[in-house]
Amino acid sequence: MRSSPRGDAETHSGDPFSPRAHAALPEQRVDAWRALHETFVREAKSAGTAGRPRCRTLFLGDSITEAMRGSQFGEVYDELVTRRVVFETWFPLREASAFGVSGDRTQHLLWRIKKGELHFRHPPGVVVVCVGTNNLGRDNDSAADTFLGIRAVVLEVLQRLPGTRVLLTGILPRGPGLAEGNNGDRAGRPLTPPAPGESAGYAEYGATRESPNTSAQSKYSQPGVHSRAIHDVNDKLKALADGSGGSVGYCDGSSAFLSPDGSEIVPETMRDALHPTSVGMNKWFAILKPAVEELRNRPAPRESWYEGARFFGDTTWNGDANRNGSLKSVDKNVRLALSRLIAWSPHALCVCDMREPDAPIVFANDNFFTQTGYDSTEVIGRNCRFLQGESTDRNVVAQMKDKIAKGSEFSGNVLNYKKNGTRLVNSLVMSPLYDTHGNVTHYIGIQRLATEDALKDAPAEYQQRAAL
Repeated sequence: MRSSPRGDAETHSGDPFSPRAHAALPEQRVDAWRALHETFVREAKSAGTAGRPRCRTLFLGDSITEAMRGSQFGEVYDELVTRRVVFETWFPLREASAFGVSGDRTQHLLWRIKKGELHFRHPPGVVVVCVGTNNLGRDNDSAADTFLGIRAVVLEVLQRLPGTRVLLTGILPRGPGLAEGNNGDRAGRPLTPPAPGESAGYAEYGATRESPNTSAQSKYSQPGVHSRAIHDVNDKLKALADGSGGSVGYCDGSSAFLSPDGSEIVPETMRDALHPTSVGMNKWFAILKPAVEELRNRPAPRESWYEGARFFGDTTWNGDANRNGSLKSVDKNVRLALSRLIAWSPHALCVCDMREPDAPIVFANDNFFTQTGYDSTEVIGRNCRFLQGESTDRNVVAQMKDKIAKGSEFSGNVLNYKKNGTRLVNSLVMSPLYDTHGNVTHYIGIQRLATEDALKDAPAEYQQRAAL
């Protein structure tokens, strides 16, 4: 029997002792959020009606976005008014809106947009999504799960607002910092305790519970406790944008908050090392505004992610297609469905042409390059075995070869190596692709990344998340 409630029960519906929803599954909050949500729904429905201006740019997110309205949980605070002034200077309210609720995770934002916050008569040209920091900091979600949550929001926006582009800001840098190697037995541990509501999963100060360093330097120093996860999420978001065919953009605004050498958060831009101040917002918007307009003015994609006839990897539609290779050799009857899978999968995917000598890779998505560390020029045209190394299980490789020789599907765990020599375990699925005559012409490889021990005796919850 469960003996203690989860630490974030105030933001989750239902039984406070039950597991929270996955980051990519919509979940309703139970605390003070409903009035804001209803306000957002009214604003969306009224935009562009009865002489009211249309919303050209919509911001979706959490407390960072709500501060653009000058409020927290709908209450206006003097300290936040200056942030609203900055927002209105860069994005006038006659053409922009900010729908943010303090404390929201990806699952909460997903619930909100499914329940009316995107009911615009005239869809915004660009939707800016800035969410996920609470998943990492307050729920202690993994980078993979947080990415899946943001990706779910992106797909929901694109499906509900045809023709709209989505700009991903990534997760902004945040504190606290980590102790450096010369800090004795504190090295690699947080320099400050978790803030109220923050996950304590990283705050293991040891049996002595020594008082942590609470200097300003410790608060703002980088890399921070969450930096590695933030970088992992942002790398995946950039790959998602690169593979979207122009529907999604990515803008890295971290330089607005970091010192020139990246060693600390500049205090005047984030006093609490989490929320941008008016100074920080001004610097951030100076980077964000041109990215919004560039995305808005891009030529319309020949296909959205869910309709049309554009083929991902066809060099006739995108000048960057050569980076990924080409799907022209794949039978046209499966090419479109395959292109959608490759463009939007959170996993690393590649396609090999079995009719060519040594079955070379003819196409790979950006997640493949991000996961392996190799550039496209080092991948396209090579057999997948270049990822193997001295500790790769030769029995597993033999099983894979046997399945492929028979035209069957292979599924198993394969130890591969990144370009820098780091060992990684892929939960690999190799599936055959056929032509109209039933002959196997290609194989698609789907690689789910895991740590070396993550797939050993994995609990049911992991299997459920891995399947998303």
